[in-house]
Formats: sequence, C-alpha cells, structure tokens
Amino acid sequence: MRRMVITTGLGEFITESDVEEHELVDTLRAWIRVLPNAGIYLDGELVSDEARMAIRLALSSETASPPVHPVAPEPEKLRDYAETLQRAFDDVRKGYVQSLRDLQDCARRFSEMWIERERQFADEAARQRELTRKSLADVDLLGRSVKAVQLDDMIAMSTARSGARLSRGDGVTAMDFLGGVVKTLTGEK
Repeated sequence: MRRMVITTGLGEFITESDVEEHELVDTLRAWIRVLPNAGIYLDGELVSDEARMAIRLALSSETASPPVHPVAPEPEKLRDYAETLQRAFDDVRKGYVQSLRDLQDCARRFSEMWIERERQFADEAARQRELTRKSLADVDLLGRSVKAVQLDDMIAMSTARSGARLSRGDGVTAMDFLGGVVKTLTGEK
C-alpha cells in the first residue's frame, strides 16, 4: 500500500489516501485526467514529469479511438422496442394512479378515524360535564339538608328555651320566632 498526497499546482493540500499497488496506475490516471497540473506525491516523492507524460499519452491514445457509427436497428425491432416502451409506460402510469388512489383511501380512513376520535372525546367531555352538574346538584342538596337539620336543631333548642320561659311566665312572641328564623338562616349563634 502506498501513500498518495494530492496538492494544487501552487502546493496547497487537496487530499491524501492510501492506494493499493494494483490500483496505483488507475488512480494516477484519474487524478491526472481531473487535475493535469496537480502535484501528486507517492510516499513523499513527487511523481516525475516523464511518468506524467507517459500517463497523458496513454490517456490520449485511449480517447483517440476511431468513432464507431451506430447501425440503425431493423424496423421490426423498432416496433418491438416501441411496444415494450408503451407497455412499460402504461404499467408505470397504472402504478402511479393506483398509488394515488391508495394514498387517498389512506387519507380518507385517517380522517374518518380522527373525526370518530374527536366525536368520542366530545361525548366524553359532555358526559363528564353532566356528571359534574349532578355532583354539584347533590352537593347543593346536601348543603340544604345540613341547613334544614341545623334549623330543626335551632327550633328544638328554641322550643326547649321557650318551655323554660313558659314556666317563667314569658311566652314566645312573634318577634322571637322571626328573630330565630333570621339567626338560623344567616348562621348567627
């Protein structure tokens, strides 16, 4: 394996690589074809001008081969080629149309699935809202029941006091009753 370093004609570094012995000539040929004025170093030594000239001559002899004129195909083969190309085009077009249909079907099913999911979400939100409303109504009813029990307790206490007043000779007046109701409703003790 040999170390190859490529520089510009002014000596600026371009690249370096390790090249196998059997690939060395082809690699040199490729670099000389791409960058004819590049500095090419093999294992730290500049490739000589004689070696460059030999590679350039080999490249020019490869490219100077006589032009070959293509032979016109037979009309029978041309028709066969045209039919084959037509069938290939039809197959490609049918495949394209089918893939578009499949894509549309997939998009439609995804949209339906998304709409169904959103509908289920909205139904669940409505159900939760109804449960919350019922829970609040139950809490309100419970609060009213507690107030009613407190009112009953207050009335019972007032009755017990009024019994004591009756024994003292004081009776419950309408003002006492109204005052008790107001205190019960406002929560005063």
